[in-house]
Amino acid sequence: MKDAELVLRYAPEIYSDEHETIPIRAVGYSIVRENCVSESFPKRNILTGGQTAFVIEYAYYWDYDIQHMYDLEHIWVHVGQDGTVLGADGSFHGGFTPLKWQGVSQFTDDHIHAYCQPGKHAFVADAAMAKAVPGARDACTGKAGGPVLVGGPFAGAYHPTEEDDRLSEWYIRKYLSFEPTFRFSKTTLETAQYMPWETLKARIPGWIATECERIRTLAGQETGECR
Repeated sequence: MKDAELVLRYAPEIYSDEHETIPIRAVGYSIVRENCVSESFPKRNILTGGQTAFVIEYAYYWDYDIQHMYDLEHIWVHVGQDGTVLGADGSFHGGFTPLKWQGVSQFTDDHIHAYCQPGKHAFVADAAMAKAVPGARDACTGKAGGPVLVGGPFAGAYHPTEEDDRLSEWYIRKYLSFEPTFRFSKTTLETAQYMPWETLKARIPGWIATECERIRTLAGQETGECR
């Protein structure tokens, strides 16, 4: 089976809050067959061998986190020699947490279910865990808004101005803040949204620059809104 086919066969089902305002823009993937450090999440050592045939790393990109521009989150799916899913983890506020363990994980065929914290997009194993994250509601309402926060593999790839940061905070508060329901529905992702990590990596800095220009133009059209 080709890599692109494996990626779709094991692609997690993502569940988002019914009021979520920030859609997933693209998913970068890497198939790891030898131990390595993740290129897109350097804190993560990806281990194979033994019962594990390979690990698929899915890097999900949103134009915004509810508290800043730019968001990159991850899910790692561990596939056994027999083709079954042995385990899965999701990124969670700079670390990662299991998505698969007895009595908690949910599946549709080979697709593990992952629940996305409203606005912040950290991944957890079920809806109750997403609601239990401290400050989960406030982040989407009174504490929404923030600067252009480019980090991880893109640190230095785009240098936001003070205006970029100010307009990002304004735009998020006005157009993206929302009251989360903590009711979750499946997010539909198109095949074309999946691409090799290197392809996604090359596109993101340009997307950030284009988004900064877009909201700069929008602000200019709104008489004195944030000038």
